[in-house]
Amino acid sequence: MRIKVKRLFTPIRELQDVSITVENSKIVAIEKTKLHADRYYPIVVPAFVDSHTHGAAGIDVMNASFEEFLKLSSFYAQHGVGRFFPTTVSDTFENIARVAEKVKKAMQIKTPAAKIAGLYIEGPYLSPGKRGAHRRELLKEPDPDELEKFLSRYGDIVKVFAIAPELKGAERVIKLLRRRGIIVSIAHTNATFNETLDAIKAGATRATHVFNAMREFNHREPGVVGAVLTNKRVYCEIICDLVHLHPATVQIVTKTKGPFKTLLITDSMSATGLDDGVYELGQMKVEVKHGVAKLYGQETLAGSTLTMDRAVKNLVFELGVPLRSAFIMSSFTPSRASGIEPNLLEEGTMADFVALDEELNLLAVYIDGQLVHGV
Repeated sequence: MRIKVKRLFTPIRELQDVSITVENSKIVAIEKTKLHADRYYPIVVPAFVDSHTHGAAGIDVMNASFEEFLKLSSFYAQHGVGRFFPTTVSDTFENIARVAEKVKKAMQIKTPAAKIAGLYIEGPYLSPGKRGAHRRELLKEPDPDELEKFLSRYGDIVKVFAIAPELKGAERVIKLLRRRGIIVSIAHTNATFNETLDAIKAGATRATHVFNAMREFNHREPGVVGAVLTNKRVYCEIICDLVHLHPATVQIVTKTKGPFKTLLITDSMSATGLDDGVYELGQMKVEVKHGVAKLYGQETLAGSTLTMDRAVKNLVFELGVPLRSAFIMSSFTPSRASGIEPNLLEEGTMADFVALDEELNLLAVYIDGQLVHGV
């Protein structure tokens, strides 16, 4: 199969007026040629990576069956996602292990849809004072023995683990996770500036939905936000639904960190892709009104109904972010921040890419060289 492309973003570089030849699920050539092409697209970019999602299409990660994880793969592909990380909410490790077991099984199935790249554990080692949409009674201080037991079974699929640095024993657990090659993300935290720096020194390299569920910035005690924005080692997640963060706040993050340290996430929950109503997030009820998800009867945000294709559009059309930067933040940086190899759309790599028109509407999604959505 040969595809002609007006603008190809790898996303490290932009190529114009080239053809992509795909054979046996891989890209075998990227070249300028006048040979016949099977399809033509204005823009082609690496498939998006959603590295922090709690569900969609009526499916909640904490309660999903094995078959529902496969349905999630199809939903994400319809929004340009090639790889995603199912993300837990705080619960007992017994219940988290049940989720991990189904994710592990789903990862072994090859389907023409988005691939599960690993598991993101968010909770229970989070601050009660910044718990957001996590149940207080399920939060606890880090327990290395408990964690080691869990990782002995599922350490091979856990890619990201969120933790509040100020909790007793956090530093020991951060070092334990890093020894196992797991990315540590600073999350749901009331940490001071210095406590955050200690966590970064111990090995934390990521900040979960920065600004949200974090100690507020103060000009004399910049806290966790000041630490993660100014430390070059840290990747910062942003939820670009223009609800979780004011547009100016998004610009503060993107201009401070740059596209190679800022990653788009959806933090989506089960209502994503559906109408307003009452849904679930783990053991919690969530009410969605006008597309905004909040804990039932409260004003606390509870994930989002954002999709990755919409997040990219928001960055470009609402905030004026250059196309190449937006594609770096939607694919390259989420991969690097999650400990997986980025998709650079080079000869010899898997043909996982998204075709877009000039308005960034999805035209087609290819996974392993197969057309899984669009035309």
